Amino acid sequence: MQRPTGKGLHILVVDDDASVREALEAALAPEYIVHAVATTSEARTLLSRQPVAAIILDAILGAEHGLDGVPQLRKVSHAPILVLTGHSNEDLAIRAVWANVDGYLKKPISVQGVRAAIQGTLSSGEDASDAAVRVRHALEAYPPRPLGAAELASRFGMTEGHLRRLFRAAYGRTPRQYLAELRVRRAEELLRTSGHGVKQVALQVGFTNLAVFRRVFKRVIGHTPQALSARIARVGKAPMSKT
Repeated sequence: MQRPTGKGLHILVVDDDASVREALEAALAPEYIVHAVATTSEARTLLSRQPVAAIILDAILGAEHGLDGVPQLRKVSHAPILVLTGHSNEDLAIRAVWANVDGYLKKPISVQGVRAAIQGTLSSGEDASDAAVRVRHALEAYPPRPLGAAELASRFGMTEGHLRRLFRAAYGRTPRQYLAELRVRRAEELLRTSGHGVKQVALQVGFTNLAVFRRVFKRVIGHTPQALSARIARVGKAPMSKT
């Protein structure tokens, strides 16, 4: 299965030439969400708050050599990097190898060439099922604080809609539904073992609304948390087995 491309994925363009940035935005915007900056410093700032699926980096950024900035970009992003260059020489090739970039784009750029390069780079990387697994692992960390869809999507460089479609295809439910079920399973365990009340347990696992907690708990477990708590109170904790 190839990693999906399309409007759910973010692409970063780093080029000091405004006309090149505009041309790349125009070429990629129909299929991707494009961010464009002029320096690697601006790129690092953007990447710290917005993950992307791929980076197009100009080899020469004014007085700055784009390849010199690759190690710093790698510190804030694991996205593949395509070097954009109008030159072809041995020195550049050697520097690119040492920088461990993922490919080249030659100037002058063409719409077909840019789209093909990006699609080929994304398709050779992580596939959709791998991306869904990474999202699932993030959900399984059981964050007790609210984890919004926008925050989760931003963390993985996707739109909310793209994230929902990808995750539902892999697991048959949305990330929000999956997280709610995880929290309910954890709540059931706490009700059985901690001795805490329903309200305290609900807050511990991330539910601030008791009515919502009760409704989701009943849908997942088959009865309300109050019913489970009452049953545990009647029966008492099972004695520990002797070894």
